[in-house]
Amino acid sequence: MPTHARVPQAAKLPKTLPNYFASPEVAARYVQVRPYFHDEVIQRLLAFSGGVRFQRALDVGCGSGQSSIALAAVAEHVIAMDASPCMLEHAPPRPNIRYKVGVAERLDFPAGAFDLVSVGSALHWFDQDRFFSECQSVMASTGLLAVYNDHFTAHLQDVPACRRWMRTRFIKHIPPPRRGMRDIDETKVIAGGFEIAHRSSFSHLVPFSRDEFISYLLTCSNTLAAIHSGRETRQSIVDWLSNELTAIVPDGVIGSFIFKCNLWLMRKT
Repeated sequence: MPTHARVPQAAKLPKTLPNYFASPEVAARYVQVRPYFHDEVIQRLLAFSGGVRFQRALDVGCGSGQSSIALAAVAEHVIAMDASPCMLEHAPPRPNIRYKVGVAERLDFPAGAFDLVSVGSALHWFDQDRFFSECQSVMASTGLLAVYNDHFTAHLQDVPACRRWMRTRFIKHIPPPRRGMRDIDETKVIAGGFEIAHRSSFSHLVPFSRDEFISYLLTCSNTLAAIHSGRETRQSIVDWLSNELTAIVPDGVIGSFIFKCNLWLMRKT
């Protein structure tokens, strides 16, 4: 199996939503500041499967490859795909991972090719109806579909002002763009021919200085959409955030930011 395939052209998105993660600058920042929590997901996956390893896994919307690296520890072969070539350029090579440009609504693989399909923090950019239909085709009859989403809860440990600021100042100044549901739409799961076999969630702390937290916020769709639309520039957002967050994360302080991951494991009905 090839170790690290590169595809020079971006895949066409089968929908009208812009790809806010397609630039080299965003991809580089994403690698630096996005929290790594995937090992806990893998441990829960293994507990559910009874420790059984997988032969062929497909990681859809893999971004810069964090989720793919975690999968490679429990699968013999991993195909990791994303709509952004820039993201894939930052994905670390592994002997059992092949990276591929592609979209969730068009999985061009043979029928029954995978015994595991996973999506980490990307489902809200997918057309869920089409994605589940594609999974029905490419998954083995006994295959497992793992969908998980990790997000900042707006809570900074021991600093209640952070939540108030996120829910009032940040969201009003930089509102989220149009996108799908962040979590599973269970009616679409059923309509797509799947059943939820397991659901769980866990929280984890991420240490950020003020500058690191600002860098993280610059990888979120709120800020990326504002820059993409021309309403803001990267520097105008940095300046505004720096001023707003000085009292919440003072100079020299490392805050413990609370993130939460929701996980669903599904099988074909």
